[in-house]
Amino acid sequence: MTENLILFTITPVQKFITTARKTEDLWLGSYILSHLNATAIHQLYAKEGVNIIYPSIGEDSPFDSWKKADITLPSFPNLFLARSENFSICELAQTMRYVEAVVQCEFEKMARHAVEIFVKTVDKGTWDSTYADQLFKKQVQNFFELYWVVSSGNSEEYKDWYAQTGTRLASAKNCRAFEQVKESGRKCSLCGEREIFHNGNDNPMEWWDRFAQRRAKYCRQGEALCTVCLTKRLAGEYFGEKHSEIEKLSFQSTSEVSTADVKLWIANDKEATEKYKEFVESVNRLKNANGNRIEVTVDPVRKIKRIQKSWNIDGDWLFEESFSEHNLERYYGISKKAQIEQKETISQCNKLRRELINNHIGFDPSRYFAVIVLDGDGMGKTISRAENWKAHTKISSKLNAYTTTVRQIVDEDYLGKLIYAGGDDVLALANLEDLLEILCKLHCNFPNLNSGENPASTASAGVCIAHCKVPLGDVLNRARAMEREAKSVDGKNALGIALLKHSGNISQTVFKWKYKVESGEDIDMIKVSRNLIELIKTGEVSKKFIYTFRDVFTRLTDRDGLLELPGVVESELERLIRRATSEKVRSDAEIQQRIDKNVQDLTLMLANRLIKFDDFICFLEIINFIARGGKRDETVSETE
Repeated sequence: MTENLILFTITPVQKFITTARKTEDLWLGSYILSHLNATAIHQLYAKEGVNIIYPSIGEDSPFDSWKKADITLPSFPNLFLARSENFSICELAQTMRYVEAVVQCEFEKMARHAVEIFVKTVDKGTWDSTYADQLFKKQVQNFFELYWVVSSGNSEEYKDWYAQTGTRLASAKNCRAFEQVKESGRKCSLCGEREIFHNGNDNPMEWWDRFAQRRAKYCRQGEALCTVCLTKRLAGEYFGEKHSEIEKLSFQSTSEVSTADVKLWIANDKEATEKYKEFVESVNRLKNANGNRIEVTVDPVRKIKRIQKSWNIDGDWLFEESFSEHNLERYYGISKKAQIEQKETISQCNKLRRELINNHIGFDPSRYFAVIVLDGDGMGKTISRAENWKAHTKISSKLNAYTTTVRQIVDEDYLGKLIYAGGDDVLALANLEDLLEILCKLHCNFPNLNSGENPASTASAGVCIAHCKVPLGDVLNRARAMEREAKSVDGKNALGIALLKHSGNISQTVFKWKYKVESGEDIDMIKVSRNLIELIKTGEVSKKFIYTFRDVFTRLTDRDGLLELPGVVESELERLIRRATSEKVRSDAEIQQRIDKNVQDLTLMLANRLIKFDDFICFLEIINFIARGGKRDETVSETE
């Protein structure tokens, strides 16, 4: 019997996804790739003798399987693996050429749908056989590169067969044909690479100025996109016509994620809720006075079920700077002239905001959020141990179940927003309050994909904490860079965290999830972090010990971030922590026990050289920042 493996992949992935200004861009980039891969699988799944090995879809069609899970979550990876026992290589090659054409056609259909919406909005005329049509064909038709291989083999030698198939696909990608594309004129505001979509007249921004006025949801003043980025920006309408769940979907901004802990506080306090509703009404009056051009109400993150979209506004409105002349004009389209006319309404909004925060919440909302990128370690090696295609399918099923778990953790149990979960890859946004809990749960619930005496499967993650006004693509790129740093650790199973302060300062650290020291103890870094955060939050230990410790020893490190003062550093750290406690705390045995445990863990980390000294200092600074919820502290910022 002739057996063949079919391996198919779509590129580019990371660059396409990270080209994003807002969370909707990020989600749509992932969703388009998931949809295209599901479209490719759909052409094969029903053929007799064909088994879809990865991703796991069972007996259902890819779209039925997706609907059963959650059609609103991008969960198909950018590749698939299938096995065929009824078709020859020639027949399968012909089939895959058809699959390739279908996928390319689907993306072109998606792009044409977006362009039709755009042109109808800005110009009643036709765009066929115009300069705009030329741009469309140049930028869309060959944007995605599709690679596939069909490889004959024998199930009894599945390991070698699968490895050979992967090598052949890699060779095909390395030999890809290069097509020179010339891009002139003004470049896209999102990707910065391709020419903006326009009709070729002397004023290429004419269409975009009109579009920003008429469809402010999709474009702000001064922004202009290429055909590919326009497709991504408007793809929600294309998918909304196919799935009613997507049509009703709204996307939390980074500001909404960063202020989710404040929204949860409001939801659990009756008086705060009433004051918040009053504040929302005042912002709605501002919207109405501005001709309904600005989007106000949004869905909160899923965990905050008590707050309804009808009386929830974007977290941005909780920031004082949002009411500045510049921001009202740039982000909400309220001109300076309109601001003068609506001066009293704006003043009333700001007054209600201050009353809500000062009298009911008691703390300033954080401007910071986190991007989490998690990926399984050594997945190629894990899969290479699969004895046959059925064992490989079992691994795929476990990863599919993990996707369901991830959705529950990020969206339901904690203050987060899941962007993508497919296979061993996770991309999510998180509020700082729940960041460590989400990381802990994602790591602890990662499935064991190995069998027999092989060690349990592990995963590494990269995190970037950043101000909500930092370009989202930059934050994601930094998170992925930290993931790569984590993956470079011996044995992996590590976590890398970067903190991008709005001032421009950057702190980053990499460490393993757990360390085993000579005494036989396990140091759980998430647990250590949570304990230290609790001590700082409650004021049981002053945060200033971190900066005193840093200032004393950082200048003594060598070029590699190492410090050769065994015993001295640990003793000084312990002394500073104990000195940073009050008399009242020192007399409380229960608190002292918690402090002792923290001191023990932190000094063990230094004594056993588990992480570099520079990484240790950055670890303390990042933990202190999370404990403060990203809030500004003038006394500390002077030393930062």
